[in-house]
Amino acid sequence: MYVSKIMSLFFLFILGYSSSLAGSLAEKKFDVEHGMVTFEIKGGGKLSDDINITLKGEGKLFFRNNGVDALVEESYDELATGAINNIEKIQICEKFENKQRYSVDFDTKKILERAMPKGNFKDYYLAGLKKTGQERVLGYTCDVWEGDGIKKCLYKGIPLLLEHYILGVYYEKKAIKVDFDTKPKYANCTLPNFPVEKFALFKTSIKTKNIILPKEMSQVILAVAQKMHKDLKYSKKSKDDLSEKEKQVYKNMLGQHIFHKQKIFLPKLLHEMKKSRLCLQNANDLKKAKTCLNKLIDMNKNIGYYYNYEIDSFEKENKEQLLDELDEQIYFFESKMKCIRSAKNLSNLSECMK
Repeated sequence: MYVSKIMSLFFLFILGYSSSLAGSLAEKKFDVEHGMVTFEIKGGGKLSDDINITLKGEGKLFFRNNGVDALVEESYDELATGAINNIEKIQICEKFENKQRYSVDFDTKKILERAMPKGNFKDYYLAGLKKTGQERVLGYTCDVWEGDGIKKCLYKGIPLLLEHYILGVYYEKKAIKVDFDTKPKYANCTLPNFPVEKFALFKTSIKTKNIILPKEMSQVILAVAQKMHKDLKYSKKSKDDLSEKEKQVYKNMLGQHIFHKQKIFLPKLLHEMKKSRLCLQNANDLKKAKTCLNKLIDMNKNIGYYYNYEIDSFEKENKEQLLDELDEQIYFFESKMKCIRSAKNLSNLSECMK
Protein backbone atom coordinates (compact mmCIF):
# COMPACT_ATOMS: atom_id res chain seq x y z
CA MET A 1 0.00 0.00 0.00
CA TYR A 2 2.76 2.44 1.02
CA VAL A 3 4.81 1.50 -2.06
CA SER A 4 1.72 1.97 -4.23
CA LYS A 5 1.22 5.49 -2.87
CA ILE A 6 4.88 6.29 -3.46
CA MET A 7 4.65 5.05 -7.05
CA SER A 8 1.46 7.06 -7.59
CA LEU A 9 3.08 10.23 -6.25
CA PHE A 10 6.17 9.57 -8.36
CA PHE A 11 4.00 9.09 -11.46
CA LEU A 12 2.12 12.34 -10.75
CA PHE A 13 5.43 14.16 -10.24
CA ILE A 14 6.82 12.86 -13.54
CA LEU A 15 3.56 13.69 -15.32
CA GLY A 16 3.53 17.19 -13.84
CA TYR A 17 7.19 17.71 -14.70
CA SER A 18 6.61 16.52 -18.26
CA SER A 19 3.60 18.81 -18.65
CA SER A 20 5.57 21.71 -17.21
CA LEU A 21 8.47 21.01 -19.54
CA ALA A 22 6.16 20.73 -22.53
CA GLY A 23 4.51 24.00 -21.56
CA SER A 24 7.91 25.65 -21.18
CA LEU A 25 9.00 24.42 -24.58
CA ALA A 26 5.76 25.65 -26.14
CA GLU A 27 6.32 29.11 -24.71
CA LYS A 28 9.68 29.53 -26.40
CA LYS A 29 9.44 32.26 -29.00
CA PHE A 30 12.94 32.31 -30.51
CA ASP A 31 15.43 29.64 -31.55
CA VAL A 32 18.20 31.69 -29.93
CA GLU A 33 18.71 31.46 -26.16
CA HIS A 34 19.38 35.11 -25.40
CA GLY A 35 20.42 38.36 -27.03
CA MET A 36 20.07 42.09 -27.60
CA VAL A 37 18.94 43.86 -30.79
CA THR A 38 19.10 47.59 -31.53
CA PHE A 39 16.77 49.00 -34.20
CA GLU A 40 16.58 52.16 -36.26
CA ILE A 41 13.04 53.50 -36.57
CA LYS A 42 12.10 55.71 -39.49
CA GLY A 43 9.16 56.48 -41.72
CA GLY A 44 6.79 59.10 -42.98
CA GLY A 45 4.92 60.25 -46.05
CA LYS A 46 2.23 62.71 -47.15
CA LEU A 47 -1.00 62.90 -45.14
CA SER A 48 -2.35 65.50 -47.57
CA ASP A 49 -1.07 67.84 -50.27
CA ASP A 50 -0.05 70.28 -47.53
CA ILE A 51 1.02 68.02 -44.64
CA ASN A 52 4.06 65.76 -44.45
CA ILE A 53 4.88 63.42 -41.59
CA THR A 54 8.30 62.12 -40.52
CA LEU A 55 9.15 59.35 -38.02
CA LYS A 56 12.62 59.01 -36.50
CA GLY A 57 13.99 57.18 -33.47
CA GLU A 58 15.28 53.86 -32.18
CA GLY A 59 14.15 50.66 -30.54
CA LYS A 60 15.68 47.83 -28.49
CA LEU A 61 14.89 44.20 -27.78
CA PHE A 62 16.38 42.31 -24.84
CA PHE A 63 15.48 38.64 -24.41
CA ARG A 64 16.40 35.58 -22.34
CA ASN A 65 15.17 31.99 -22.14
CA ASN A 66 14.51 31.85 -25.89
CA GLY A 67 12.26 34.90 -25.71
CA VAL A 68 10.05 33.63 -22.88
CA ASP A 69 11.32 36.70 -21.01
CA ALA A 70 11.74 39.79 -23.18
CA LEU A 71 11.70 43.57 -23.02
CA VAL A 72 10.74 45.76 -26.00
CA GLU A 73 11.50 49.49 -26.05
CA GLU A 74 10.74 52.14 -28.67
CA SER A 75 11.34 55.87 -28.62
CA TYR A 76 10.66 57.98 -31.69
CA ASP A 77 9.48 61.42 -32.75
CA GLU A 78 6.51 61.92 -35.04
CA LEU A 79 6.77 65.31 -36.74
CA ALA A 80 4.05 66.79 -38.96
CA THR A 81 4.99 69.83 -41.03
CA GLY A 82 3.29 72.05 -43.59
CA ALA A 83 -0.12 73.66 -43.19
CA ILE A 84 -0.28 71.94 -39.79
CA ASN A 85 2.71 71.57 -37.47
CA ASN A 86 2.56 68.89 -34.78
CA ILE A 87 5.04 67.02 -32.60
CA GLU A 88 4.39 63.68 -30.90
CA LYS A 89 7.00 61.91 -28.80
CA ILE A 90 6.23 58.20 -28.77
CA GLN A 91 7.60 56.05 -25.96
CA ILE A 92 6.83 52.34 -25.75
CA CYS A 93 8.00 49.85 -23.15
CA GLU A 94 6.63 46.30 -22.94
CA LYS A 95 7.81 43.30 -21.00
CA PHE A 96 6.90 39.69 -21.78
CA GLU A 97 7.43 37.40 -18.83
CA ASN A 98 6.34 33.79 -19.02
CA LYS A 99 2.67 34.06 -20.06
CA GLN A 100 2.09 37.67 -19.04
CA ARG A 101 2.48 40.94 -20.93
CA TYR A 102 3.20 44.23 -19.18
CA SER A 103 2.78 47.53 -21.04
CA VAL A 104 3.89 50.86 -19.58
CA ASP A 105 1.46 53.77 -19.87
CA PHE A 106 3.73 56.78 -19.49
CA ASP A 107 0.77 59.20 -19.51
CA THR A 108 -0.88 57.71 -16.42
CA LYS A 109 2.39 56.33 -14.98
CA LYS A 110 0.93 52.84 -14.67
CA ILE A 111 1.87 49.37 -15.89
CA LEU A 112 -0.98 47.47 -17.53
CA GLU A 113 -0.90 43.68 -17.21
CA ARG A 114 -2.73 41.09 -19.27
CA ALA A 115 -2.31 37.44 -20.18
CA MET A 116 -0.79 36.54 -23.52
CA PRO A 117 -3.21 34.97 -26.03
CA LYS A 118 -3.54 31.21 -25.61
CA GLY A 119 -2.02 28.90 -28.17
CA ASN A 120 1.19 28.86 -30.16
CA PHE A 121 3.04 32.19 -30.13
CA LYS A 122 4.29 31.82 -33.70
CA ASP A 123 0.74 31.25 -34.99
CA TYR A 124 -0.39 34.36 -33.11
CA TYR A 125 2.54 36.51 -34.27
CA LEU A 126 2.23 35.47 -37.92
CA ALA A 127 -1.57 35.31 -38.12
CA GLY A 128 -2.79 36.39 -41.55
CA LEU A 129 0.72 36.54 -43.04
CA LYS A 130 2.23 34.46 -45.84
CA LYS A 131 5.85 33.51 -46.28
CA THR A 132 7.08 35.23 -49.45
CA GLY A 133 10.83 34.61 -49.47
CA GLN A 134 14.03 35.49 -47.66
CA GLU A 135 16.15 38.61 -47.13
CA ARG A 136 19.45 39.38 -45.43
CA VAL A 137 19.64 41.85 -42.56
CA LEU A 138 23.06 42.52 -41.01
CA GLY A 139 24.33 39.33 -42.65
CA TYR A 140 21.56 37.16 -41.16
CA THR A 141 19.18 35.36 -43.53
CA CYS A 142 15.64 35.89 -42.34
CA ASP A 143 12.27 34.61 -43.53
CA VAL A 144 9.96 37.25 -44.99
CA TRP A 145 6.28 37.16 -44.02
CA GLU A 146 3.81 39.59 -45.59
CA GLY A 147 0.18 40.56 -45.28
CA ASP A 148 -2.10 43.54 -45.77
CA GLY A 149 0.10 46.57 -45.06
CA ILE A 150 2.71 44.62 -43.14
CA LYS A 151 6.05 42.89 -43.66
CA LYS A 152 8.11 40.97 -41.11
CA CYS A 153 11.56 39.47 -41.54
CA LEU A 154 12.37 36.86 -38.88
CA TYR A 155 15.70 35.21 -38.05
CA LYS A 156 15.04 32.12 -35.93
CA GLY A 157 11.82 33.80 -34.83
CA ILE A 158 13.54 37.10 -33.95
CA PRO A 159 12.16 40.12 -35.84
CA LEU A 160 15.03 41.94 -37.57
CA LEU A 161 12.78 43.99 -39.84
CA LEU A 162 9.22 45.24 -39.44
CA GLU A 163 7.37 47.43 -41.93
CA HIS A 164 3.85 48.89 -41.90
CA TYR A 165 2.71 50.82 -44.98
CA ILE A 166 -0.28 52.35 -46.76
CA LEU A 167 -0.63 54.79 -49.68
CA GLY A 168 2.96 56.02 -49.49
CA VAL A 169 3.01 56.41 -45.69
CA TYR A 170 5.24 53.93 -43.88
CA TYR A 171 6.87 52.87 -40.61
CA GLU A 172 10.10 50.84 -40.62
CA LYS A 173 11.90 49.24 -37.70
CA LYS A 174 15.16 47.64 -38.85
CA ALA A 175 17.96 46.01 -36.87
CA ILE A 176 21.25 47.94 -36.97
CA LYS A 177 23.09 45.95 -34.28
CA VAL A 178 22.68 42.44 -32.82
CA ASP A 179 24.40 40.56 -30.02
CA PHE A 180 23.43 36.93 -29.53
CA ASP A 181 26.49 36.11 -27.40
CA THR A 182 25.83 38.28 -24.36
CA LYS A 183 23.02 37.48 -21.95
CA PRO A 184 21.17 40.70 -21.01
CA LYS A 185 21.61 41.77 -17.42
CA TYR A 186 18.61 41.93 -15.12
CA ALA A 187 18.75 45.74 -15.25
CA ASN A 188 18.19 45.58 -19.02
CA CYS A 189 14.86 43.81 -18.51
CA THR A 190 13.21 45.93 -15.82
CA LEU A 191 10.23 48.27 -16.05
CA PRO A 192 9.72 51.68 -14.42
CA ASN A 193 8.61 51.61 -10.81
CA PHE A 194 4.94 52.28 -11.59
CA PRO A 195 1.90 50.55 -10.01
CA VAL A 196 0.57 47.52 -11.90
CA GLU A 197 -3.06 47.18 -12.97
CA LYS A 198 -4.62 44.09 -14.51
CA PHE A 199 -6.57 44.72 -17.70
CA ALA A 200 -8.50 42.39 -19.96
CA LEU A 201 -8.07 44.99 -22.71
CA PHE A 202 -5.69 47.94 -22.82
CA LYS A 203 -7.12 51.43 -23.25
CA THR A 204 -4.55 52.42 -25.82
CA SER A 205 -6.77 53.50 -28.68
CA ILE A 206 -8.70 56.48 -29.97
CA LYS A 207 -12.12 56.06 -31.54
CA THR A 208 -13.12 57.54 -34.88
CA LYS A 209 -16.38 57.28 -36.79
CA ASN A 210 -15.21 54.33 -38.84
CA ILE A 211 -12.47 52.58 -36.90
CA ILE A 212 -10.85 52.35 -33.47
CA LEU A 213 -7.21 53.36 -33.85
CA PRO A 214 -4.21 52.78 -31.59
CA LYS A 215 -2.25 55.74 -30.24
CA GLU A 216 1.14 54.84 -31.73
CA MET A 217 1.65 55.87 -35.37
CA SER A 218 3.27 52.52 -36.19
CA GLN A 219 0.08 50.72 -35.21
CA VAL A 220 -2.18 53.39 -36.73
CA ILE A 221 -0.60 52.77 -40.15
CA LEU A 222 -1.17 49.02 -39.80
CA ALA A 223 -4.77 49.37 -38.58
CA VAL A 224 -5.76 51.73 -41.41
CA ALA A 225 -3.96 49.57 -44.00
CA GLN A 226 -5.86 46.50 -42.83
CA LYS A 227 -9.16 48.39 -42.94
CA MET A 228 -8.43 49.62 -46.47
CA HIS A 229 -7.62 46.11 -47.72
CA LYS A 230 -10.75 44.76 -46.04
CA ASP A 231 -12.85 47.46 -47.72
CA LEU A 232 -11.24 46.71 -51.09
CA LYS A 233 -12.00 43.01 -50.80
CA TYR A 234 -15.60 43.75 -49.84
CA SER A 235 -16.08 46.12 -52.80
CA LYS A 236 -14.05 43.87 -55.13
CA LYS A 237 -11.74 46.74 -56.05
CA SER A 238 -7.97 47.06 -56.23
CA LYS A 239 -5.89 49.84 -54.72
CA ASP A 240 -5.41 51.28 -58.22
CA ASP A 241 -9.18 51.75 -58.51
CA LEU A 242 -9.26 54.23 -55.63
CA SER A 243 -9.82 57.87 -56.53
CA GLU A 244 -7.72 60.59 -54.88
CA LYS A 245 -10.75 61.52 -52.79
CA GLU A 246 -11.12 57.91 -51.59
CA LYS A 247 -7.41 57.70 -50.77
CA GLN A 248 -7.66 60.89 -48.73
CA VAL A 249 -10.34 59.28 -46.55
CA TYR A 250 -7.75 56.72 -45.38
CA LYS A 251 -5.04 59.36 -45.03
CA ASN A 252 -7.38 61.39 -42.84
CA MET A 253 -7.66 58.31 -40.61
CA LEU A 254 -3.87 58.22 -40.36
CA GLY A 255 -3.88 61.82 -39.16
CA GLN A 256 -6.96 61.57 -36.96
CA HIS A 257 -4.93 61.91 -33.73
CA ILE A 258 -3.27 65.06 -35.10
CA PHE A 259 -6.66 66.47 -36.09
CA HIS A 260 -8.20 65.90 -32.64
CA LYS A 261 -5.18 67.39 -30.88
CA GLN A 262 -4.98 70.48 -33.13
CA LYS A 263 -8.73 71.12 -32.99
CA ILE A 264 -8.38 71.56 -29.23
CA PHE A 265 -4.97 73.25 -29.31
CA LEU A 266 -5.50 76.01 -31.90
CA PRO A 267 -8.27 77.88 -30.01
CA LYS A 268 -6.16 77.62 -26.85
CA LEU A 269 -3.19 79.04 -28.74
CA LEU A 270 -5.25 82.02 -29.90
CA HIS A 271 -6.46 82.61 -26.34
CA GLU A 272 -2.88 82.54 -25.04
CA MET A 273 -1.75 84.96 -27.77
CA LYS A 274 -4.36 87.48 -26.62
CA LYS A 275 -3.37 87.09 -22.97
CA SER A 276 0.33 87.44 -23.79
CA ARG A 277 -0.28 90.51 -25.92
CA LEU A 278 -2.25 92.28 -23.18
CA CYS A 279 0.37 91.35 -20.59
CA LEU A 280 3.21 92.55 -22.83
CA GLN A 281 1.40 95.82 -23.55
CA ASN A 282 1.33 96.58 -19.80
CA ALA A 283 4.83 95.26 -18.99
CA ASN A 284 7.23 97.92 -17.72
CA ASP A 285 10.50 95.96 -17.69
CA LEU A 286 12.27 93.11 -19.52
CA LYS A 287 11.71 90.55 -16.75
CA LYS A 288 7.96 91.14 -16.79
CA ALA A 289 7.90 91.03 -20.60
CA LYS A 290 9.65 87.65 -20.63
CA THR A 291 7.20 86.33 -18.03
CA CYS A 292 4.30 87.43 -20.24
CA LEU A 293 5.61 85.34 -23.13
CA ASN A 294 6.87 82.19 -21.37
CA LYS A 295 3.69 80.09 -21.68
CA LEU A 296 3.14 81.11 -25.30
CA ILE A 297 6.72 80.18 -26.18
CA ASP A 298 6.34 76.78 -24.47
CA MET A 299 3.05 76.07 -26.27
CA ASN A 300 4.66 76.82 -29.62
CA LYS A 301 7.71 74.64 -28.97
CA ASN A 302 5.67 71.69 -27.73
CA ILE A 303 3.39 71.64 -30.76
CA GLY A 304 5.91 72.51 -33.44
CA TYR A 305 5.00 76.11 -34.30
CA TYR A 306 8.13 78.13 -34.76
CA TYR A 307 7.07 81.77 -34.35
CA ASN A 308 9.77 83.70 -32.54
CA TYR A 309 8.24 85.38 -29.49
CA GLU A 310 11.56 85.86 -27.69
CA ILE A 311 12.39 89.36 -26.45
CA ASP A 312 16.02 90.18 -25.62
CA SER A 313 15.79 93.85 -24.73
CA PHE A 314 13.11 96.25 -23.55
CA GLU A 315 13.78 98.93 -26.11
CA LYS A 316 10.55 100.55 -27.29
CA GLU A 317 11.03 99.43 -30.90
CA ASN A 318 11.55 95.79 -29.85
CA LYS A 319 8.38 95.79 -27.78
CA GLU A 320 6.36 97.49 -30.52
CA GLN A 321 7.67 95.08 -33.15
CA LEU A 322 6.67 92.07 -31.08
CA LEU A 323 3.24 93.56 -30.38
CA ASP A 324 2.76 94.07 -34.13
CA GLU A 325 3.73 90.43 -34.80
CA LEU A 326 1.28 89.24 -32.16
CA ASP A 327 -1.44 91.40 -33.71
CA GLU A 328 -0.79 89.79 -37.09
CA GLN A 329 -0.91 86.27 -35.65
CA ILE A 330 -4.05 87.02 -33.65
CA TYR A 331 -5.74 88.42 -36.76
CA PHE A 332 -4.71 85.34 -38.76
CA PHE A 333 -6.01 82.84 -36.21
CA GLU A 334 -9.23 84.78 -35.56
CA SER A 335 -9.95 84.70 -39.30
CA LYS A 336 -9.50 80.91 -39.28
CA MET A 337 -11.51 79.99 -36.17
CA LYS A 338 -14.87 79.51 -37.89
CA CYS A 339 -13.26 77.16 -40.39
CA ILE A 340 -11.34 75.33 -37.63
CA ARG A 341 -14.52 74.80 -35.59
CA SER A 342 -16.37 73.32 -38.59
CA ALA A 343 -13.47 71.11 -39.77
CA LYS A 344 -14.35 67.39 -39.77
CA ASN A 345 -10.96 65.87 -40.57
CA LEU A 346 -7.28 66.63 -41.13
CA SER A 347 -7.61 67.66 -44.77
CA ASN A 348 -10.39 70.12 -43.79
CA LEU A 349 -8.14 71.56 -41.10
CA SER A 350 -5.25 71.77 -43.53
CA GLU A 351 -7.39 73.87 -45.89
CA CYS A 352 -8.30 76.17 -42.99
CA MET A 353 -4.67 76.90 -42.16
CA LYS A 354 -3.54 77.87 -45.66
